[in-house]
Amino acid sequence: MSNSTQNIHPIIEETLKNFFDKAEIKEFLRILTGDSKTESVIKDAKVKDQINFELSSGFQTRYQMDLLITFAESNYNTEQFIEFLIYLGQLTITSGENQIATEIYERIINLCDGKRGTADITANALLAIGEIYSRQAQWDLSVSYIEKAIGIFKEENDIKGSINCQNIFGTIQGDQGNLEKAKEHFENALVALEGMKDIALVGKIEINLAIINNMQNNYNEAISYLKRALLNFEKLEDLKRISEVKHNLGMVYTKKEEYSAAINEFDYSIDASMRSNYLQNLAITYISKAYVYTHLKDLELAEAFSNKAMEIAHKVNDKLSIAEVYKVKGMISRNRKQYEVSENSLLTSYRLNKELNNQLNLAETALELGILYKQKRDADRSNKYFNEALSYFRKINAVADIQELEKLIKN
Repeated sequence: MSNSTQNIHPIIEETLKNFFDKAEIKEFLRILTGDSKTESVIKDAKVKDQINFELSSGFQTRYQMDLLITFAESNYNTEQFIEFLIYLGQLTITSGENQIATEIYERIINLCDGKRGTADITANALLAIGEIYSRQAQWDLSVSYIEKAIGIFKEENDIKGSINCQNIFGTIQGDQGNLEKAKEHFENALVALEGMKDIALVGKIEINLAIINNMQNNYNEAISYLKRALLNFEKLEDLKRISEVKHNLGMVYTKKEEYSAAINEFDYSIDASMRSNYLQNLAITYISKAYVYTHLKDLELAEAFSNKAMEIAHKVNDKLSIAEVYKVKGMISRNRKQYEVSENSLLTSYRLNKELNNQLNLAETALELGILYKQKRDADRSNKYFNEALSYFRKINAVADIQELEKLIKN
């Protein structure tokens, strides 16, 4: 193969040689080159810091973590060691070290096995693993762990533990686009929390209800939930949750096309995520900021933020975010009139969302594909994707999205 393949992974190069002819290889390389990272001059100091944020080395993290766990086990009794692992497990989840976090919680479960008075610790470890798998869109695995956890919480009469499980069940339904089922889980959780003074758990559920309302174009309700949650998390000085609230406020302003306000919220969220080393939220917020820049036609910044988002999403194995990055990259290429590159990126996003059974993101990507084919004057494919998106938005009664699609189809 030519020198143009020098930066291609050996697996890709070998597969191309064995499954495609020279013309097809040339076509793929043209798509790949068109979607490659371009160096741009970024003058804004804040933006430069955000783009240049360095991720920790995977092998260094593993090496140091293994040594630390061995050191702790040598110095603590079993009860102290379990307490240490619980603390370390939560930190590793926040930092996106999901494989290590899963191993830590599995270790906790094994240490607690058969020991009196450790049922609640076991249940919380099962819940933590279930949440990790939910973030990686491994729905069946996630549900199996959460169901085990909720069974123990019920045996222990731990209402808050059960509510936490309901909250994760709700996020799974929401991530799959089943908004009414998700809302039912969250509202039931809030009712069960009445009379309990757990503002952190209430705040987590309010964030999720805000997300659902934003998806359904109920912007005032979404902002109301987020402002209440923000007050609670500011009282607790919980930087991680504050970063989530700020990101979701940015998402509401994005839907309302108030892009300057959205960027302000995203910048606050990015700063809070960096300070708390909250990589999952950081990846999502970078994607959101890239999406806004596509609408502002600042394609260089859109590309820079989408590339950084991909780097982080890959590290934390966030498949939903990876699919979103491809959607934004497709929009960037479409704006540059690189239609072949755009089509490949958008179809990749479409495929991944279909595999992940994410109905909402699938509909949003279908909308972008419809716009692409409309620009290419391919009416049949354009209407096919527009109608697919319209069908879902009617299902969730997202009035603003329905009106936008009806206009696009009519025109």
